[in-house]
Amino acid sequence: MQTMKKDDIDILLIGYEKQENLGLRSILAYLRSRGFRALLVPFHPDHEDAVVSVIERCNPRMIGFSLIFQYTLEEFGHLMQRLRKLGIRAHFTAGGHYPSLCPEETFALLPELDTIVRFEGEITVSELFEQLEIPESWNSVKGLAFRKDGGVTLNEPRPLIADLDTLPMLSRDEPVAMAIGLNMASMLASRGCLFNCSFCSIRQFYGGTSGKLRRIRSPKAVVDEMVLLYEEKDVRFFSFQDDDFAARTLQQRSWLSEFLGALSKSGIDSRVKWKISCRVDDLEPVMLEMMLEKGLAAVYLGVESGNEAGLKALNKRTGVAENLKAIELLKRYNVAMAIGFMLFDPSSTIESVRQNIDFLRSVGSDGYFPLNFCKMLPYGGTPIEKSLKEQGRLKGTVTRPDYGFLDQRLDWYEFLVQQMFSKRNFSPDGMVSMLQQADFDLRLSRAFGFDHFPEGSETSLRTIIRRNNMLVVDTLDALLTDILDRGVDLLLEEQEGFLSLWETQFGEEIKSELELRKLGFVQNSGSTELLQPDNR
Repeated sequence: MQTMKKDDIDILLIGYEKQENLGLRSILAYLRSRGFRALLVPFHPDHEDAVVSVIERCNPRMIGFSLIFQYTLEEFGHLMQRLRKLGIRAHFTAGGHYPSLCPEETFALLPELDTIVRFEGEITVSELFEQLEIPESWNSVKGLAFRKDGGVTLNEPRPLIADLDTLPMLSRDEPVAMAIGLNMASMLASRGCLFNCSFCSIRQFYGGTSGKLRRIRSPKAVVDEMVLLYEEKDVRFFSFQDDDFAARTLQQRSWLSEFLGALSKSGIDSRVKWKISCRVDDLEPVMLEMMLEKGLAAVYLGVESGNEAGLKALNKRTGVAENLKAIELLKRYNVAMAIGFMLFDPSSTIESVRQNIDFLRSVGSDGYFPLNFCKMLPYGGTPIEKSLKEQGRLKGTVTRPDYGFLDQRLDWYEFLVQQMFSKRNFSPDGMVSMLQQADFDLRLSRAFGFDHFPEGSETSLRTIIRRNNMLVVDTLDALLTDILDRGVDLLLEEQEGFLSLWETQFGEEIKSELELRKLGFVQNSGSTELLQPDNR
């Protein structure tokens, strides 16, 4: 992070950077191209003191907070309160999916907030700063929401940027070093998505104003950026954070062919590797082979559910057979893979959860990749959140929304599953993170021709992943059977079966971690995060 003297900053941007925050870094680059003195400060609640220290030293006139989802509102709200108590008088603005889609609710939750930048922020942030001292002119700033006369004024939404190539290249810091000794960087070839999955706010975010739902940079611009990062920062791995790196329509396949051709012409295609995120129905053998020849090494696959009812409720417009076909295709070509999977969604029944467990068993029994799963979260502004509200099923708080199931037994089951698997599935120190990192590092080192791991590591790792996967699905299955056969009251009263399952699962995780460490896999590289979408 660049160090600047006091009074050097016009605009300071704050946001999570689990990976590079490409949205903030695009705004940062645009502001700097306009001559503004701008700085980005990565945020994490555990490092709040460091953020406060930078703000006090730089004395910015405006601070922009990246609040993508409502789950971060409390953390940023605490920071805003602290800054105001310290006498920081800078103008506070915020952007992201939730503030854009739910501005009134955001203002109510964050009394320190002055304005909200809705939808794409490059131009709106710039115009707001130019008129910062003239509140009576804020009505003219498209895409802005602000407090006025005890209420909230929502200006006309700003149209989406039609040509992404007109934006300056992202402002970046030094690249992140991976465990196997290579530098990596996040990339973006497009913005938006043509689909409308009920649990996702991407369509609502980009569809809230005029413009194409999905815009894409020219292949040349994308490759030029990759070449520059390779030559100037020795980046060898690129993680594309596109919402959907699609290759379905003729136009999309034409773009991809041109991109691969430009990559080949650049001469770096044999020296770099890259990762994409896509839908299961985007994949087909010919295009996949072409991408693999030019460096594709990893895929995050949006599977989401292993039963037809769940896929329909999530509006995925795919089927279980297509999910299985896509997973098998990636396995056939030996591509590093992680899948998004929701064991629970609002439509869940005992039968659909059983089907999801069976699906996980079928795709995880070979140890090809570690299984992970979650409960669908009702993000603010999404179709499924609206549906839950209409049904009277949305509960919890604004920042921690939740829902119950139509079968109360599933409420207890989901609660117990969360208790048992929360650390395993979601913690940076959990077993899923360790297994994904080990799998990714092994596959990538082999792809680059490195010999970082001892002979037999591949076989040993597959055994560990397979054993862990099967214990997970067996535990999920046994716990559900216990609830159905014995009832929740008896299960909670006796606890013997539940505690035994928990102890067995915990013991397996300890055993697996020790084996991974012995093989030299577990390191603090952060490279496993490349197989997950950056949703901060």
